[in-house]
Amino acid sequence: MRNWKMAAAFILAITVGAFFVGRSSNTEKPKVSAAETAGASSTAVVKRGTEVGDLAPDFQLAQLDGSELSLADLRGQGVVLVFWASWCQFCREEAPNVNKLAGDFAGRGVRVFGVNVRESQARTEAGIKNFGIRYSVLRDTDGKTTRAYNVEGIPKVLFLDREGKVRYAGNGVPSDYSKQLETLLAEPAEVAER
Repeated sequence: MRNWKMAAAFILAITVGAFFVGRSSNTEKPKVSAAETAGASSTAVVKRGTEVGDLAPDFQLAQLDGSELSLADLRGQGVVLVFWASWCQFCREEAPNVNKLAGDFAGRGVRVFGVNVRESQARTEAGIKNFGIRYSVLRDTDGKTTRAYNVEGIPKVLFLDREGKVRYAGNGVPSDYSKQLETLLAEPAEVAER
């Protein structure tokens, strides 16, 4: 009986998540200029998107204190983004894993951000308290960033390297997260400066 309830809850969360995010069939992909696709060498082409190897879309999101933060502000650092909402049971279950990751890499060049999807300040703050979130939270009040990141279900976790390229995308923290982030941090600094 418990497996049936878990499966039903999962299907409901995915269905509601897709609706909640505001995904539509006519969602445009961000346009990429020639300057954005040029890599370090003239033969390298970097595409904007959310698949591994893509240059992640920039964003401008509100922090809880109302100040704005963009992905461009984080260049030179590893970034972990976790899209979530206070009503999402799977997000609640994933929060301790994200807390552990954030604690393991605090002060080591990896910034961890929960991106709350389309909720009020009060609901966001209640979710932070209820889930025991101990990492920074950004608010995507209109869902624009969530759509740009092709989030179809939550939680959605992305690892971005110091250039802003996607290194991991999935619906949870991978079991080998430490190895993946250590590899990202071990890259030479000049990689991040390209």
